[in-house]
Amino acid sequence: MSTDFSVEDKLGLLENTIDYFWTQFAGIVVLLMQLGFAFLEGGCVRYKNMQSIMIKVYLNTCIAVICWWLVGYGICMGSGKFAGTDYYAGSNFAGTKNYSHWVLQTSVGAAANSIVSGGAVERMSIIGYCFLSVAFSSFIYPICAHWTWGGGWLQDLGYIDLAGSGTIHFMSALGALVLTVMLGARKNRWNEKYANEFNPSNTTYICLSTLSLYTCWIFFNAGSTTALSGTMAYAAGRATTNTIIAGASGGLTLMVLHYYKNRNEKSKFSLVMICNGNLAGLVAVTGSCDGIELWAAFVIGILGGLTYWGFGILMHKFKVDDPVDAFPIHGGCGLIGAQFPGWFNTEKGIFYGHGAKQWGIQLLGTVVWLGWSVVLHAVVIFVLKILGLLNVTPEVEEKGLDYAQCGGGGFDYQLLPPILSAGGYENVKSAINQKQNNVPQFGQDNDQQQVL
Repeated sequence: MSTDFSVEDKLGLLENTIDYFWTQFAGIVVLLMQLGFAFLEGGCVRYKNMQSIMIKVYLNTCIAVICWWLVGYGICMGSGKFAGTDYYAGSNFAGTKNYSHWVLQTSVGAAANSIVSGGAVERMSIIGYCFLSVAFSSFIYPICAHWTWGGGWLQDLGYIDLAGSGTIHFMSALGALVLTVMLGARKNRWNEKYANEFNPSNTTYICLSTLSLYTCWIFFNAGSTTALSGTMAYAAGRATTNTIIAGASGGLTLMVLHYYKNRNEKSKFSLVMICNGNLAGLVAVTGSCDGIELWAAFVIGILGGLTYWGFGILMHKFKVDDPVDAFPIHGGCGLIGAQFPGWFNTEKGIFYGHGAKQWGIQLLGTVVWLGWSVVLHAVVIFVLKILGLLNVTPEVEEKGLDYAQCGGGGFDYQLLPPILSAGGYENVKSAINQKQNNVPQFGQDNDQQQVL
């Protein structure tokens, strides 16, 4: 039997190889977003809960991988209009694109799961969160992904959401919102006397995580093209460029807003606001980045920053304790991001004279995510509450999950071991404050030694 291949066959094989490698490589980089989420949430919480939230992010990564292997990928990418009916537990993968696509979809699913974890910080039990993560990765999110990308009914209607402004960010943030409301506020959260205790504990972590997420987000968006052959290289390049621009304009928007509001204060610049603005712009452009012009990406980043700012104010006004701003960033910006294909898409958007039909489809998808996510998350979280697996005890919350359940603090301050072990969080705070108070200030005799 001849083994000769025609030129067309060789070109086809080369194109498939490029596409599959691109998809798999993008999925590997997207998995690094979990590093970003771990440090972001760890930097936002109080020191006594830093390790516990990182444990939750790491656990939801492991859980997502196993759940997507067993059922999630089959539900997402299998045949069917409501849910997929094949590819469970890796069946029928051999000789297909499913190996590389599984890597991308699983990594994306883990990232979506980490958005929900933002509502769980400092007061949800680790075991309860694991059960919620299983439900999210096995059913809640894979169904949504199938409707949008796996041949489901919303995809048939023409719903556009390249990397999930609505399907991932808005839907997952609704889960985080339901979770944080049903958990209730942290003790003394809205007492002005203790306001400073709830400031982000480590802005360095937040900066590190945001830069990590910014980089990985490029592969999150551009990798969702799942191909580089033919004209898809242009789509991936367009998605990459628009992602970078929208993130930058979102960060600058929040810098300007915060500076204007605090221009007469010592805190006129805020690293946290710049980082959150960056993330807001990224979320807002995620659904439309492959089909818009560069100027639109710049505008979308600004609108994302403004939306985050507005939703943040509303959350504080209604005293919703969202420690990592999961809903203002992913929910508010995911909400508007889901609409942008109907406004700015060069082939179907209102701004290009194509009418409002596409926007109507985008609105339908938004309503679907709202109903599906709120109802399913509320049911699962209510069951956990009935089983006593939702909130930690008041004593554990007061002491901190790190010291009560995780063997100690998640950060080594180079303090003496007896200080760390004897009195827990309160002694750590006291030692840190004492250390800070003993640092010589400029103008003292030995300030030159401190500079050196």
